[in-house]
Amino acid sequence: MKILIDMSNSPHVLFFKPIIERLEEKGHKIKIIAREHAQTIGLLDLYGLEYNVVGKHAGKNILKKIINAISRIIKIRKYISKEKPDICISHQSPYIIYAAFLEKVKRIYIFDNNHAKLQNNLTFPLSTKIICPKAININNINSKKFVKYPGIKEAIYLRNLKTNNKGLEKINKIKKKKILIRTEISSAAYLKGNPLFNLIKELSRQNYQIIVSTRTKQEVLKYKGLNNVIVLDKPVDGPSLIKQVDLVMSGGGTMNREAAVLGIPVISLYSGELLDVDKYLIKKGLMIHNKNPSLDLIKKIMKNKTKKINFNNIGKEAINQIINEIEDLK
Repeated sequence: MKILIDMSNSPHVLFFKPIIERLEEKGHKIKIIAREHAQTIGLLDLYGLEYNVVGKHAGKNILKKIINAISRIIKIRKYISKEKPDICISHQSPYIIYAAFLEKVKRIYIFDNNHAKLQNNLTFPLSTKIICPKAININNINSKKFVKYPGIKEAIYLRNLKTNNKGLEKINKIKKKKILIRTEISSAAYLKGNPLFNLIKELSRQNYQIIVSTRTKQEVLKYKGLNNVIVLDKPVDGPSLIKQVDLVMSGGGTMNREAAVLGIPVISLYSGELLDVDKYLIKKGLMIHNKNPSLDLIKKIMKNKTKKINFNNIGKEAINQIINEIEDLK
């Protein structure tokens, strides 16, 4: 089959990489379209994946977002009409699903964000098949096209992790305890009054090496002025970096879940309502949720042994199921 995959955000690159490899091993032809957003393009280049850029992120302006979404759907539809794929696939991204629906091409919508209700509810009816982790609790779904896989998406691409240390050479040589911190999605995250900024400042005075993964240019400038702080300003392989540190603290979701799967202590700083997949990890004892952790809590977590679960078989079962569901639409 000819399969078209849309990657509109950074986590999609890692998630789809092992799926693409398996599909290509089985003789399927894969085409990738991508959006200029976050580190998506940088990661595609890092892994040597060929792609075509279709559209970019519109920022926070609602009107611009709507216009940009419509424009991208139109562009993807033209691309589908030209390439004539058998199946179109996305993860937590509706654009290609809408475009493929208009072109009468089979479409698979994979998701793990149960809080993206508007996006999900608008996309479910137009999808040929819907795939998500078993940890997600969603009712009133057409069971004939709704499929659940074991574990979480991060287990799929971390089960046979091959480290890529490009850009991590300096960090790998550091001998002292390392803490990786991913800031939350917030334009005010760099401000001096922000609790995370103050925590990073306090940790930088301890005998720790702090590595900060930022989201804004303002954050880069602010954190670079602190001692014992390395600010990541270029795309690196996230899981390879996580394997090198002793603790992960993130205001997002993907990095936290990657750490939990890899057996690294992790504190979720997320200020909103947790996703079902995060609650699953907390219930398993693989993650702690604390929006404003104290220095004492951080030290305690780093001293204690972390609970680990072997996700290899879970990830293998999940990827096999997803591949089968894709081929089932042939």
